[in-house]
Amino acid sequence: MPSERLTAASAARHRVQLLADQGGRCALCNELIATGEAVLDHDHTTGRVRGVLHRGCNAMLGHIENNRPRHKLTSVTRLAAWASNITGYIHRRLPDDTPLYPTYRTADQKRELRNARARKVRAAIKRGA
Repeated sequence: MPSERLTAASAARHRVQLLADQGGRCALCNELIATGEAVLDHDHTTGRVRGVLHRGCNAMLGHIENNRPRHKLTSVTRLAAWASNITGYIHRRLPDDTPLYPTYRTADQKRELRNARARKVRAAIKRGA
């Protein structure tokens, strides 16, 4: 027997009920969700509703799911291994002598660039005025 297809109005009610069933927490990150940040997540292959997520958690999940083939993460085992390593990888302490990426700029360098560009714009306006 096919599942019920939600309408826009019934989807909103379902989201509210499902969020209450989840204790007001995101099904992915388990943090409390403000009403305006709650979105109904669904499996794009089957169309079935999976849960209520933060808008940002839903967007990130979509990026991962939609790009798994491109990034060779099609196996559930490989995806799980990749996901479980993210936090340690991002937060590991790097030695001070680790090379800097070519386009990286410190906060001071970014400020200096903004100021230099602003000076050029002001000079051009002054010349043209």
